[in-house]
Amino acid sequence: SVIFAMFFTLAGAHFDLGVIKTAGILAAVIILARFAGKFVGVRVGASISHASPEIKKYLSFGLFPKAGVTIGLAMLIKECQAFSNIASIMINAILASVIINEIIAPPLTKYMIFKVGEAGRRE
Repeated sequence: SVIFAMFFTLAGAHFDLGVIKTAGILAAVIILARFAGKFVGVRVGASISHASPEIKKYLSFGLFPKAGVTIGLAMLIKECQAFSNIASIMINAILASVIINEIIAPPLTKYMIFKVGEAGRRE
């Protein structure tokens, strides 16, 4: 939609390749911490709910995509005076993590759907 195109264009305009070296480390931490949280959360939730082993093993791959809300929150950082010294690094780290997630998330989601046996299934 046009709104999404404008939203992502605005976010991309704030992306600064000059700080990507510093922001890249933070982006990697964000990605790894987020995936670890999803992985642990799925394991705990699946154990509590007695979900199938396939769900317990693969569901975290389907929870990896993110974008819209994350970018919106990142843009708010720029307006907050408390973060004025590090806003550029934070915004670029968050945008880099979104870009990486949007590249790797669809194949991971497809992998998960096939591994749990839901692909091609009709009810």
